[in-house]
Amino acid sequence: MIGDSDLLTQSASGDAQAFEAFVLRHRQAVWRFARSLTRDAAAAEDALQEAFLAAWRSAGSFRGEGPALAWMLAITRHAVYRQHRARAGEPERMESLAELGEAAGWGADPDPLDTLVAQDEVRRALARMAVEDRELLLLREVEGLSNEACAGLLGLGLPALKSRLHRARLRFVSLFRGERHGH
Repeated sequence: MIGDSDLLTQSASGDAQAFEAFVLRHRQAVWRFARSLTRDAAAAEDALQEAFLAAWRSAGSFRGEGPALAWMLAITRHAVYRQHRARAGEPERMESLAELGEAAGWGADPDPLDTLVAQDEVRRALARMAVEDRELLLLREVEGLSNEACAGLLGLGLPALKSRLHRARLRFVSLFRGERHGH
């Protein structure tokens, strides 16, 4: 099987079949990511198309320093955020770790990230999260990108990423518990 770097090199030379193979390989992950960042399937589809068009145009810029999927998800992220520039100025309240831990029910039950059994409750909890938290959890927990890859994709230092990831996980658990208990 041809690797992503080779497919992108061939795509940069105008090989449409190589790019089609790249798209087929990553379309589902890009769709999941775009869909998780938007509340609208049409907006996610627009972002997906814009992202793959941008990837086609800039295939030669892929340096192979990380996974091609991380590069593609970064392009997708930019496409989604271009669509949402109007909301960019919304301030976000930062909860203390104690507030987040209490809302997440520290020590009460097993962590739902480890014991996910209620897919509908998980989807509803994720849908209620801020897009930045959903994005981070999807990259790390669903797509399995490393902390380093996530930090690079999001333009964060590793300590900042770890802090945001911890808070996002606590927010998820809090929202998950709310879904489970009908709140």
